[in-house]
Amino acid sequence: MEKLAPLLIGAHASSAIIAGHYAGLWTTLHEHPDRKWTIPELSEKAGCKERWVREWVGVLASAGVLKLEEGMIISCDKDVAQTLLPTSALMQLFDELQIFLDKEDKIGACFKKDGPLGVGYSEYPTFQDWMGNWSECRNKESNFPETFMKMVGGGVHEALEKGIKVLEAGCGRGRHSIAAAQRYPNSSFIAFDIDEKTLERNRVDAEKLGLKNLQFVKGDFCNMNPEWENHFDYMMIYDCMHDLPHPAEAMKGLKGVIKDNGVVTLYDIYASSDMVKETKNPMSAVLYNTSLHHCMSVSLACGGVGLGTCWGVELAKEMLMEAGWEEEQLRFFKEGEFNAVFVMTKGKGLM
Repeated sequence: MEKLAPLLIGAHASSAIIAGHYAGLWTTLHEHPDRKWTIPELSEKAGCKERWVREWVGVLASAGVLKLEEGMIISCDKDVAQTLLPTSALMQLFDELQIFLDKEDKIGACFKKDGPLGVGYSEYPTFQDWMGNWSECRNKESNFPETFMKMVGGGVHEALEKGIKVLEAGCGRGRHSIAAAQRYPNSSFIAFDIDEKTLERNRVDAEKLGLKNLQFVKGDFCNMNPEWENHFDYMMIYDCMHDLPHPAEAMKGLKGVIKDNGVVTLYDIYASSDMVKETKNPMSAVLYNTSLHHCMSVSLACGGVGLGTCWGVELAKEMLMEAGWEEEQLRFFKEGEFNAVFVMTKGKGLM
C-alpha cells in the first residue's frame, strides 16, 4: 500500500486537474497570481457552481496541488497555475488521459492470447484533435518553425526562405505544415495523411488563413505517389513513425521522393531502446502508457509490428541505416526533454 497509495492519489488528482481545465479554473487562478480565495469568490470569478468547486478543491487540496487553510481559504502556487494553463505541454499530457481511460476493457482484452491484436484508430475519434493541440502548444513554446529550422541547420531555413518544395508525411491535424506555410510563403507544401476527414478539416483551416502554398492530400507512407519521385527538396515527419504499421517499409520510401540534394527531418520521441535504462526515468511511465493505450495498439490493430512510443533512438538509427541511409548522411540531436530529431541529408543537402 505504501507504494500504491501515491499512485492512486495521483490518478484521482489527475482526473480533477483535467476537470478544472475544462471548467476554466486554472486560467482564473493564473490570471490572479498570489490571490487567496474563498470558494464563493473563486466560483464567481470562474463562472462556476460553488458546490462543484468545493468538491474539486477537496480533491486537489488533499493531493497537495492546492492549499487550503483555516477559514476555507484557497491558494495556488503561481508556477502550478502557469503549468496547467490550456496551452501548456503538461496540461496536454494530463488531458491525454481522458482519451485512454475508457478503453481499459478493450486494452485488457488485447493482452489475452485469444484477444484482439489491438485497439484500432476508429476507437480514438478525439485523438487527432488532441494531437493537434499538443503540436500547437509545443510549437508556441519552441517558436516553431523558424527556431526548429535554424536548429536543424544544413541550409534548411535559408532554402525555405528562398522557396523550395516541401512534403510533410503523416500530417495529422496539419499544425506543422500550416505554421511552416505561414512562415515561409515562398515555399510550396504538400501534406498527406490516411485520414480523409481530418484532411478536409485541415483544408478548411488553411483556406481560412488564406494559404495558397499548402495542399492536403490523402496518402500512405508505404505507397508514395509515383509523381513524387525525386520531387521534394525537404521532407518533415513529426511524431508518427512509431505509430505506423510498417515503419521499416515507410523509411525505405523516404529517400525516393527526395531530390539528390534534399533533406529529411524525422521528429520523434527521445527514449532509449534499452528498457531497463529508460525506466530509470519515472516520466517514462507517461511514454509507455501512451504506447500501451494508443501507439503500439493502433499499429498492432492493423496487422503492424507495434513499434511503440519508446522504440528508442538506438533502434531508430539502426532502422534508418537498414533503409539505406549511410552513417555520414545521418545526424541526430535531442530537442527538449522528450524529443529526438534525426536529420538525413542526400548529396550536398540544401547548403
